[in-house]
Amino acid sequence: MCVLEQCEDDEQGDTLLQLFNDPTPSDNLLQYLRLPTSAYLQNHSDFFSHFVELPCLEVYCAQEVETMAMECDHLDILALSEALGVSIHIVSVEGGDGERLAHHTIPEGVEPCLHLLYKTAHNDILYPHHCH
Repeated sequence: MCVLEQCEDDEQGDTLLQLFNDPTPSDNLLQYLRLPTSAYLQNHSDFFSHFVELPCLEVYCAQEVETMAMECDHLDILALSEALGVSIHIVSVEGGDGERLAHHTIPEGVEPCLHLLYKTAHNDILYPHHCH
């Protein structure tokens, strides 16, 4: 049974949780997500090149986006959001005024399907609590 079939048959989501906590499939998934991010950045270089300090966007993508263990920034999350056609909500612990959290939705004005908690140069997945 392939991984996709295992996840589809698992109503509790334990299979997916186990895969994400195992470094090998988790790293493979992250590496996969880096590639469409890099491709989107480079295919839209007219817009994104203005935000990169390295010599050029290709160098930025090779060194910062495609390389594992490198942190992603707002620019990369924007490109990933656009590449996958999803909206991402980021709650930042560090971006508030000390008493409140800062909220960012990329792109703005769209209902997000992925929620992340940003803290100390790291993003964690948040699962929203829906009141019934």
